Formats: sequence, structure tokens, C-alpha cells
Amino acid sequence: MSRKFLVALVILASVTGGILIGNIGPKVDERAVKNAQSAQFKDLSGNWRQISDWDGVYRIVNFWATWCPPCLEEIPLFISLHEEFRDINVTFIGIAVDDIVKVRDFVTTNKVNYPILIGSGDALRISEVLGNQRSGLPFTVFLSPTGDLIDIHSGVVPASKIRNFASKIR
Repeated sequence: MSRKFLVALVILASVTGGILIGNIGPKVDERAVKNAQSAQFKDLSGNWRQISDWDGVYRIVNFWATWCPPCLEEIPLFISLHEEFRDINVTFIGIAVDDIVKVRDFVTTNKVNYPILIGSGDALRISEVLGNQRSGLPFTVFLSPTGDLIDIHSGVVPASKIRNFASKIR
């Protein structure tokens, strides 16, 4: 074999291996995912709530902030779909990494119709346990009624992905 061929073969194997490993992604610790759903956050009325309060329902949990333009871009879709999916056992839950006053004003002005919880650095830590590798916002988690992790999405969630998720429930 020629040296050029050997070098090309090594490069091809390295690139292919890198792509395969990059697409596999890290395994999520299922026990940690369940425990994360017991983290306490205040709702807009000041009551302590946790993601597991909605056990028995498919949950689309969105980590967001009022200062995050991509987050604000997807909220009108969530408002619309929350109403549309009400009869199929799906709820949206927003966890704002933000100041409660700013969030309350935003929710009132935009008529957000799904539960909103308030977090801080704790919320980002919980999002990391749920698979948010970059600690970025927005970050969305799809959970089964028993709290099993079905899917995650970093960035703005396309409507098609949410509709596909809902179509499997119907």
C-alpha cells in the first residue's frame, strides 16, 4: 500500500469515528432525571412546585428567560399548542431562569396559559441533568407521564417536532 493511501484511510477512519461518536451523545442517568423532577421551584403565586407535580401527564418542559430572544420566539407556539393539546394529556411547563417580577409581567402581557415556575442557577443545573450539555437557553425536555425522558431539544423547538411528539400520544 502506498503511504498516501494509508494516510487517507487513517483520516477517513478518524472522521467517521468522530461523526459516529458525536452523534451518539452521552448517556443520561435515568435515576438523576427522575430525581431532577423533584427539584423545588416557586410558581408565580409563590408556591413551591416541582416537575413531578404533573406526573400522569406528558410534559413538555421548557427552560427559558425573558432576556433570551430565541426563548421568546417559541412561547407563542407553546401557548397555542398547550390549548390544542389540552385534550390529549399533554401540558407545557415553563421554567424561567429569571427574575419573578419580569416573568410575571411577561406572562400577563403575553397571556401565557401554561404553568410557569421560577428558577435561577438551580434551574440551569436541573436542565443539565436533563441533558442540556451546553447550559443554553432555550432548552426543552419531553417527559412521559411516569417521568421518563423521551426527548430533548436545544434551541428553538420546531412546531413539527412538538406535533410529532403529540401525534404519538393520540
